[in-house]
Amino acid sequence: MQGYNAYRKVQGATATQNGRDLEYRLLAQVTGALIKAQEGKMTLQEKLNAILHNEKVWGVFLADLHHPDNRLPQTLKGAIASLALWVMRETRLVMDTDAPLDDLILINRQIMAGLKPEPQAMAG
Repeated sequence: MQGYNAYRKVQGATATQNGRDLEYRLLAQVTGALIKAQEGKMTLQEKLNAILHNEKVWGVFLADLHHPDNRLPQTLKGAIASLALWVMRETRLVMDTDAPLDDLILINRQIMAGLKPEPQAMAG
C-alpha cells in the first residue's frame, strides 16, 4: 500500500491537475522508460527497474479501483482490473524469458490515448 499512498500524496500535491492528467503523465513516464529499455539504451538493472516500475503503476491503478472514492462504472473497473492483472502476468513473462516489451508499451499507449484530453477540451 506504500505505492498507493505515494500516488495519493502526489494527487494531493498536484491539485491543479485532474486524476486523468496525472495518470496520463505517470503512464507517459513509465512508457518512455520501457521504450528506452526496449531500444537497448539502458543497463540491465535500469531495464528491470523500468519494467518493475510499470508493474507498480498498474498495481496502484488496481488498488485505486477498490478505493471508496473511486466512482468509475463497475464495468470499467472490471476492464481496468483485467488489464492490470494482465500487465502483472506479462511482467513476469518478460522478466523470466526476456520477451520483448512491445505488448506492455502498446497497452500503456492505448490507455494513454483514452486519458488524453480532447483538443476541444483543452481550448475551452
